[in-house]
Amino acid sequence: MSSSAHALSIDAPLCRYVDLDSFTDLLPAQLLSAEECARAASFRFPADRQRFVAAHVALRQALAEYTGLHSAALRLSTGSFGKPSLSGHTRTQFSLSHSHGLALIAVGGRGPLGADVELLRPMPDAEALAAEHFTRREQEALAATPAHERDLAFLTCWTRKEACLKAVGVGLLLSPQSFEVGVTPDCRSVELSVAGRILWLVLRPAPARMDCVGSLAEWRQTEARASASGASVESGASGALGASSATSAFGRLSEAHA
Repeated sequence: MSSSAHALSIDAPLCRYVDLDSFTDLLPAQLLSAEECARAASFRFPADRQRFVAAHVALRQALAEYTGLHSAALRLSTGSFGKPSLSGHTRTQFSLSHSHGLALIAVGGRGPLGADVELLRPMPDAEALAAEHFTRREQEALAATPAHERDLAFLTCWTRKEACLKAVGVGLLLSPQSFEVGVTPDCRSVELSVAGRILWLVLRPAPARMDCVGSLAEWRQTEARASASGASVESGASGALGASSATSAFGRLSEAHA
């Protein structure tokens, strides 16, 4: 692998989609945490409840496969911004996203991960949402996209921003308009400015699937800004701002992600 390819790589050797409506391999409910059970019970409609349970069971299966532990031995904890982590296995990074009946799970062992998926569908309010959440350049690129490709372009940009925000885990501290991800599914590095630090991420599309748009992001490095007096920039490992906890800084298009 070349140095440039390595620089844009994401360590997520386990990355899969799960069709939640046909997922029947449900583990005993007691394997889910009390918080997960409470969240499942809060859904008004049975179909939403079943999808939530299926997504979290699939996540536990993926984590068991990755770590070699039995599903019953996994203990998930939740950070202040709502992103779960695997207790006792700080090097295991993962992210779960679901849109209607489809989930995307990514698991790796390097930097904090963010995964996001949206079913590909008509987006009549894309222009209004883009004006609120996209950068000016992204809005212009979306407007220049042929009409029959605009829904795909919008959801590509949306999932890329979500993936980055979920990876760094700073919640409402960061506006989605403050960083550029583009409207095409390329591989790139992304710079985010948060609380006096520069966060460097790698961003790429999730494995291709005809009915959805998925994106993956990995937080790779943190640098402190140089002071006005000219102090040198200090580099640090990813996670310096609390990557164990994350949520999106802007609202979901459909249903909440895990």
